[in-house]
Amino acid sequence: MRRVFLLFFICSYLASSQSSKQLRDSVLKYKTTNPTLAVKFGLEYDILTANRKPDKEKQNTYALLGEILIEMGLYASALNYLNNSVQIYTTLPKSDKNFPEIDQPPWVILNIGSIYLKNRDYRKAAEKYQQTISLFEKIGDKNAKFYGLNTANSNLGLIEERKGNYKKAEEIYYQIYQRRLEKDKKEDILYSLSQLISVKLLQGDELTAQNKYKEAERVYQKADEKQDNSLFIRNWGYVQLVYGAYNQSVKKYDLALTYLFKAKEILKAFPSEVHALGSRIAECYLGLDNFEEAERVANENLKIKNLNDTEKKYNFKVLEKIYKYKGQDSKLLNIKDSLILISSGPSNSKLFKTLNDLEIQIQIANSAKEINESKIKYNTYIYILIICSLILIYSLITIRTNFNLQKEKGSRLEIEKKIISSKLEEKNRELMSKTNFIIQRNDYLKKIQKEVDSRKVDSEISINRLSKELDLVIRSEKSYSDFDKMFIEVYPDFYNKLNSLVSLSQTDLRLASYIKMNHTNNEIASISGISLRTVESQRYRLSKKLNLEKDQNLNSFLLSI
Repeated sequence: MRRVFLLFFICSYLASSQSSKQLRDSVLKYKTTNPTLAVKFGLEYDILTANRKPDKEKQNTYALLGEILIEMGLYASALNYLNNSVQIYTTLPKSDKNFPEIDQPPWVILNIGSIYLKNRDYRKAAEKYQQTISLFEKIGDKNAKFYGLNTANSNLGLIEERKGNYKKAEEIYYQIYQRRLEKDKKEDILYSLSQLISVKLLQGDELTAQNKYKEAERVYQKADEKQDNSLFIRNWGYVQLVYGAYNQSVKKYDLALTYLFKAKEILKAFPSEVHALGSRIAECYLGLDNFEEAERVANENLKIKNLNDTEKKYNFKVLEKIYKYKGQDSKLLNIKDSLILISSGPSNSKLFKTLNDLEIQIQIANSAKEINESKIKYNTYIYILIICSLILIYSLITIRTNFNLQKEKGSRLEIEKKIISSKLEEKNRELMSKTNFIIQRNDYLKKIQKEVDSRKVDSEISINRLSKELDLVIRSEKSYSDFDKMFIEVYPDFYNKLNSLVSLSQTDLRLASYIKMNHTNNEIASISGISLRTVESQRYRLSKKLNLEKDQNLNSFLLSI
């Protein structure tokens, strides 16, 4: 049962995802050709995804709906979707953002700036466009950066144009036009030309404007993308609209109608643009005193579904003048009531409240982001401080422990050294005592030998025998054996080191041991019971065996071992 339920859930989710994608594609498809239908699909999308976790698709769809609603003049609704788009974008992980390098969606911010522009808040609009420029400057996508910067700067030029700074506007438009020529994207070139024509006409330079018009006409006629590129056709319609609007402003109504009807024919696939043309056409007929045609066009315009309040106001103004001229007071009264209703309607206050709310939310989001970043930095510093402190404490403990161990080891070594020194001194004393004993014994035996040698001859045989026995005692190895054992205990490696250099006899080793103990030749002669000359001969032979140089001292050599 669980598996069936899980399978049903997965299938439902996939079907919902597929359906939402189809609805979004429909919004995109009818964005320019049928914005009302696009909004309808957008509302269905909103209902379908109401319980779905906000994601990249939803953020982009809300941004798209906001843009469409701006073109339709429904600014409050547009702001609602744009606001939601900004909020979703800030919560998305970097991997899901269109531009991972930035925390806010630049195209959405640009569209919010356009709402300020359309409501003549040029300061706020300029702030948004500058913010958009700074965002686009940070992204790595070169194409998006190119088109984004051009669009934002173009809108800044439009602000300068609206404020009457035509030279400044022209400089901005021309720079963008030069950049677009390098890309050779025809629809963008046409749009730049429409802006240059507009600003030249506003400066009264009709000749230059006409040359730019001809240039735009050549671009349009040579292009192979008329059927496939709706933006290209729309921008060519804008060129006609610019001329129509200009001639209307200078009261050349017949010429204005010519361009406006051209624009209407070109822009027939763009309902929002055609709706804006309707009021201009009605105003031109009114300017020509063709009241019947003006009234007809204005009434037709007012029947258009979802006509924005601005266009309604323009058409009602036309009808107001007509009915006032004709003295049709009842109709005039109805028109005035409609105008009052539009002017006092909640749309403007709601719009500016939404704008203010959006600004506050953006500020709060930025503040929250800064606070979070500060918290992260603070926590990072705290963690680093804690880690460094722990490392320092550990190092100090380790150093202290090692110091104590070394101190304890040093103390132990010092004690051991003292013990060894004490034992060594004791052995040295025993060795010296043994040596002295041997010397005294030899001296005593020699004295007896002299006394025996001085006795009478008749007992010569007994005396000789006694003398030989004494001589054997003097030369016995027992005392020497004890001496060797004690010497080895004091200098354990001495004999091994000598034998590693050269093979020595027992006599050579014993001589070397006496020299090692720093005995003089006379002392060695007394210990060994031999003559001084014999000692010197033995020293000479030992030096030869050790291959010592002539200038090398035997005592120094043996003491160094």
